[in-house]
Amino acid sequence: MTAGDDGHWPDIPRVAWHRAIGVPCPDVGHPRVPAPMLDDGEWAGVPIGGLGTGSIGRTFRGDAARWHLAVGQHRFEPVPADAFSVFVGRSGGPGRATVLSTYRPPDGVLPAWGWDLPVGGGTYHALFPRAWQAFEPEVLGVRLVGEQLSPVIAHDLERSALPVGVFEWWVENPGTDPLTVGLMGTWADPPGGPADGPAPGRIHAAMREGPAIAGVRFEDVDEGAGAPTGLRGTLALAALADDGWELSTRTTFDPVADTALWGDFAADGRLDAEAAERSGPPGAASGAAVAATTTLAPGERRSVRFVLAWDLPMVEFGAGRRWWKRYTRDWGRGGRRAWDLAVHALRGAPSWRAAIEAWQAPILAADDRPDWYKAALFNELYFLVDGGSFWEAGEVGGPPLEPDDPGRFALLECVDYPFYDSVDVDFTASFAILELYPSLELRGVRDLLAAIPVDDPTPVTIEASGAARVRKVGGTVPHDLGGPADDPFVRPNWYHFQDVSIWKDLPPKVVLQVWRDIVAADGAAVGDPAAGDALLRAAYPTCVTLLEQLAQADRDGDGLPDHAGLPDQTYDTWPMHGPSAYGGSLWLAALAAAEAMAHRMAEGADERRWAGWLERGAAAFDRRLWRGTHYAYDDGGGPSSDSVMADQLAGQWLADATGLGELLPPGRVETALRTIHARNVCGFADGTMGAVNGTRPDGAVDGSSEQSAEVWVGTTYALAAFMIGRGLVEEGWTTARGAARVTYERGLWFRTPEAYDVNGDFRAAIYVRPLAIWAIEEALARRRASATRA
Repeated sequence: MTAGDDGHWPDIPRVAWHRAIGVPCPDVGHPRVPAPMLDDGEWAGVPIGGLGTGSIGRTFRGDAARWHLAVGQHRFEPVPADAFSVFVGRSGGPGRATVLSTYRPPDGVLPAWGWDLPVGGGTYHALFPRAWQAFEPEVLGVRLVGEQLSPVIAHDLERSALPVGVFEWWVENPGTDPLTVGLMGTWADPPGGPADGPAPGRIHAAMREGPAIAGVRFEDVDEGAGAPTGLRGTLALAALADDGWELSTRTTFDPVADTALWGDFAADGRLDAEAAERSGPPGAASGAAVAATTTLAPGERRSVRFVLAWDLPMVEFGAGRRWWKRYTRDWGRGGRRAWDLAVHALRGAPSWRAAIEAWQAPILAADDRPDWYKAALFNELYFLVDGGSFWEAGEVGGPPLEPDDPGRFALLECVDYPFYDSVDVDFTASFAILELYPSLELRGVRDLLAAIPVDDPTPVTIEASGAARVRKVGGTVPHDLGGPADDPFVRPNWYHFQDVSIWKDLPPKVVLQVWRDIVAADGAAVGDPAAGDALLRAAYPTCVTLLEQLAQADRDGDGLPDHAGLPDQTYDTWPMHGPSAYGGSLWLAALAAAEAMAHRMAEGADERRWAGWLERGAAAFDRRLWRGTHYAYDDGGGPSSDSVMADQLAGQWLADATGLGELLPPGRVETALRTIHARNVCGFADGTMGAVNGTRPDGAVDGSSEQSAEVWVGTTYALAAFMIGRGLVEEGWTTARGAARVTYERGLWFRTPEAYDVNGDFRAAIYVRPLAIWAIEEALARRRASATRA
């Protein structure tokens, strides 16, 4: 067994999502994706890496294909040489070497390698941040399980920021004869060199750490003319093995035309000795390999651990501004510590696994959550690593962060919509951050507040209308904090599709997110009992200004903001006219939050003002929008005015989640939720695809816009949380189950989209809003607390 391992066969959680290795979805065909949006196909899996480190996506075929090492940039490129391989041999006879991947390289690429693993010849299991490949003896001649692990652990900032991926392999001899078994990890210089040409030349050096650790360090030859800033530094591939294992390395091989490395490994499952350091041809990619070899008696089992680590310390965005990554606070800024990180990971992996299991165990063991939900809940967290994840330790050349400052953490909306911290979307997605890393969420809401006063008069053209506007109006809520192609966190509003300065849902969402985070901070989740009061004092003046501004949109004086027949909210192609249920409910909830804030601050005059506004607005909301079975989409005579919207009571949901109480008559709220469940969930695709955004009075899908006819995955999960929190538990689970079914049964795993339609055609893959599934955890916790009090 490996040092630090207890020798047991790996325990794959029963609820982990699983799929036969490399078997595509025959029932899906090829769903259409609007050009020129991203569609990498279903070849995805659990990524490796930490929060803000850059990431590498390994697919359920066994290959490395999704490259996000350069933070904020997406690249899909299967690299055949990035693989694990196994050799199995018997005494006196030839052995067999097999690449543990069903990916088939293009003609002429590594043709001598053993690309004969049958499609479906093993099973891939996933429960982020771990994944497993499992093979039975009839496929390889041995029983083999490989675990992939990244140390992303709730509430553990230091370990969650590490740029490493761990691969542990357990092998068992099921036969009656001794076997020689070799496992080899191979890795090529990562893609992404200048102008997408060959990777820069690297020196590969053989490394040793005591008798049990061996590997190869990849180091840039020429930083100035080599990789882009985000890819400068070192990588390391290493293994830890003892108790009968023998380690061998190869510092250089041709990752396209190799025959020598494969011939060496396929002969006896080990690599011959070589010179300690070699470099590949200038300007050409090169690879390195580490092999572990052992002899297994009949019935014997052993394990060996590999690690890939990288020290790429900087992020550089399009405007040229550079930032240090979070892990550099603990590991320095020189970019030369990939080997040290690899050694640290090899030794620390057992404790990381134990910490992950301890974090996940209460949820996995709970009997009030279905198994499909447990799998989806954790697997949607892939986005924390793979969603353009940015986590800084200060600007390059700037002052260091204060010791108690966790640093700015941000996620892209998606690759197709490359905006950091989109306010309308993070409103729901941030439930995951708040639950798992509350100090990062509190820092994030402060960063958002700081962006509101920013004024940027740069002219922009609104894409939807061609109108000329300014980029950012001072004092308005930005749509986002900027894009990676520009200067994010300094210049907000990279989104120009609509004019966000007039959006009606951004101001109340800011107020509600602030209030939600204050309430969460009161629960001491952030470890600072004064954090809630500090946020309240900092945010309240801005909240007052935002609500006063939005009140000016009440053109008829009934107490509700009016839409002007424009897509002036997150549904940015689905116009609203007059007062709307979606916008109005958010407005009412924000008023209730402001009233609670004023009460807490002993601002009596403000408290009375907000209470009066809330009373008048709630009366108008019921009077103008209630239709006997639901609240209408809007009351302005538009094409969707009499439609049933799935998201019609988003404000009441946030009021429930933050203790603000009933904004509207509870009976009407329950009736509306039951109507949504009947029409938008059960009446759509036989209840198997989640909640469609809009339905007509006759039950048909609202086809007035692209978005009205879509299911939004994150909105579906938020709606399910709302239902469950209100006691409509079965209705909530059927609602959420549809979104999970489409994601994990139709080839959308680990690239969950924003939206899909009844045909399964989808839009905006690798999207942040599905993290809203973690809002269901908040609803369940609230129900348990209520039951305990009762």
